[in-house]
Amino acid sequence: MTNAQEVIDIDSDGSNDEEDTEFNTFESSAAYIKPSRSNFFSRLNNTVKDDEGPEKIWVQTIDWMVKENKTDHFTDQYDNKRLILRRGKEFKMKLKLDKEFDPDKHSVVFSFYTGDKPSISKGTLCTLNQSQKLNNSEWGCLLEKHEGEEITFRMMTSVSAPVGYYKVLIESICSVTDSPGSPNITKITCPEEIFVLFNCWCPEDSVFIDDEAQRQEYVLNDTGLIWVGTYRDFEPIPWNFGQYEVCVLECAVYLLSNANLAVAARSDPVKLTRALSALVNSNDEGGMLWGRWTETYPPNSTDPTEWVGSVEILRQYLLNEEPVRYGQCWVFSGVLTTLLRCLGIPARCVTNFESGHDTDCSYSIDCHYDVEGNPVDELDDSIWNFHVWNEAWFKRHDLPPGYDGWQAVDATPQEASESIMRCGPCPVKAIKQGDVYLPYDCGFLFAEVNGDRIWWKVEKDGSMSVEYVDRNCIGKSISTKAVGSDDREDLTRSYKHEDGSTEEENVLSKVSQFGSRKEWTTKRVNRDIQVELGHETAIMGSEIKIPIQLTNTNSKSSRTVSLSAHIKCAAYTGRTDSKQPLIKTVTNVLELSKSETDTLTISLLPDEYLKKVRAGSTLRMFLQLSVQETKQVYATQESFLMKKGSGVMVTCSKTTVKQYEEFDVTCSYTNTTSTKLTRSYFYLEGPGIRRSKKLYCGTVQPGSTIERTLNLSAYRVGERVLFVKFCNSKIPNAIEKVKIVVEEAEPTEVI
Repeated sequence: MTNAQEVIDIDSDGSNDEEDTEFNTFESSAAYIKPSRSNFFSRLNNTVKDDEGPEKIWVQTIDWMVKENKTDHFTDQYDNKRLILRRGKEFKMKLKLDKEFDPDKHSVVFSFYTGDKPSISKGTLCTLNQSQKLNNSEWGCLLEKHEGEEITFRMMTSVSAPVGYYKVLIESICSVTDSPGSPNITKITCPEEIFVLFNCWCPEDSVFIDDEAQRQEYVLNDTGLIWVGTYRDFEPIPWNFGQYEVCVLECAVYLLSNANLAVAARSDPVKLTRALSALVNSNDEGGMLWGRWTETYPPNSTDPTEWVGSVEILRQYLLNEEPVRYGQCWVFSGVLTTLLRCLGIPARCVTNFESGHDTDCSYSIDCHYDVEGNPVDELDDSIWNFHVWNEAWFKRHDLPPGYDGWQAVDATPQEASESIMRCGPCPVKAIKQGDVYLPYDCGFLFAEVNGDRIWWKVEKDGSMSVEYVDRNCIGKSISTKAVGSDDREDLTRSYKHEDGSTEEENVLSKVSQFGSRKEWTTKRVNRDIQVELGHETAIMGSEIKIPIQLTNTNSKSSRTVSLSAHIKCAAYTGRTDSKQPLIKTVTNVLELSKSETDTLTISLLPDEYLKKVRAGSTLRMFLQLSVQETKQVYATQESFLMKKGSGVMVTCSKTTVKQYEEFDVTCSYTNTTSTKLTRSYFYLEGPGIRRSKKLYCGTVQPGSTIERTLNLSAYRVGERVLFVKFCNSKIPNAIEKVKIVVEEAEPTEVI
């Protein structure tokens, strides 16, 4: 017999004494049911207990063999006490009866059902008699052995079963010798549901991925990295996915119960993923997280830059049953990754730098400047320094062959898709091939990575003309965490062909036939002035230099180039505040002889920008050039990330601990800025580590160091990661992580 905690004893009143877990959303009770020939619902709802008799057989205990099955199904890390299975894979369970089992007289029938209206025709109700063999194309049950009152079954869930909680009705049947047509039947509803997940280890499952390292990374890994910054200067921030915490699975079920998605449709990763992309944001469908992109945030809310993982967001939403405030793109992506991995779908966060936001289905990004070369920001589409979405891995049975594999899906509320704020799933292959007519939202995603930037000149009377089309500026350094390491994997060639290649030209030509403004599609033009912007890391409080290199590629004639550059503070979404003054404007005229290269360097002194730069913002430069001899026009925008340095240090009193053993964590932060940091605190969170904590620091003066110590314990065995973030509105992404090895405690050591 297995561990006593895994065996359900049925008391005389038909219930068990084990308490429900903290976040148990579904209430269950076991009850003996009077035999009846009516339908399933009538039998299930009849709670009258039969009189006992010699010709009846009763279930005394139900043993789901939780420890063995969860280990075999790679679900042993889940903190939920109930049985969690991956569909299409065999598992075992045991029953103990009140008398010795006789296979000639006795039999057992199991009914697994999910949802409010279970139905055989919908695949949400499965009644299992004993089979001769098991096949994962359907639910099955096989009697493995019986010894006295104990019987052991091998069982199989269907590889196409809807994911979610299942209740189980067990019918024990005793054939009556003197009345063969009227067997005595006793029934019991198991007091604990089981949970069925997708199964990326099963070749017949739609989410199957044929690489163990990828399964470990994209399903089992509960921490990760998300890239942020600019395409010239990016960095990873750690993220706690925490898909094994009790609240996560319960929250996933709660969200799906609020979705406009039939229970039977939960068998399809396409439909389920699309539903979750709407449910993670709070714009529709009773979603869980508000998005907000502002400089300040109201009291009793969380600045998006302060989150270090998904777990606390999910916990708050489940407890309060109202949207959590607030998130931005990397937060939405992190939460969606958590939910998908929790349900068994391979998923990862993907960052696209210089990400376009198409608002009119033109597959292009509009930017504007006036006759004097000044940017007209209020008319522009946005180009985000970076935007984070997700990829999920599954087959696309709803599309023609060739579109299986990674699917782009985005939970950040940007544009409505079929009247709901959601995006995808869309095959990454379709984005690369320009198949913008395919579902879901391929056109919008294509514009994010490969749209043209169209520069419009705005005349004084309001009329406009297209001056320049830039085909190479959108979609840079598309990034995700590499499998099995903290390195960056570049996905750019998965989304688009090389700039200027014949393949890219063919794709752009195809896409132009579907855009809403085909008339502005222009061929690539040759320019005899080449522009290259140099790059130096911008350190907050230091002089910032931006070199602009101009080359006259004409070998026969000189060129006169007029240049204007405007530098402003901008959010990472590319939006500039029209109320904020320009940081600097530079105009110049350069004479370039034939084949000459010259460099103009723009310098920003600390006094010029410090009081105008907001926390978490970047410097955005608009550059416009015109060649007097040829009337050629060149325009571009570039962002420069203001780095401040982490300054966070974390030490642990022990690097190896036993389960539940306490250890000290010391956190320190050194303020390297020239301003005092008020309302500061350390935030600590980690998977398998006791609840997240805040350590308030008050005010940290320039040049000073603040230190705090906290006592923690870990309950999940294995290598655990603790995230420590110094939170202050002026210091984004000041975060460090530390690894702790947790060893299994002996039974006598567990309190």
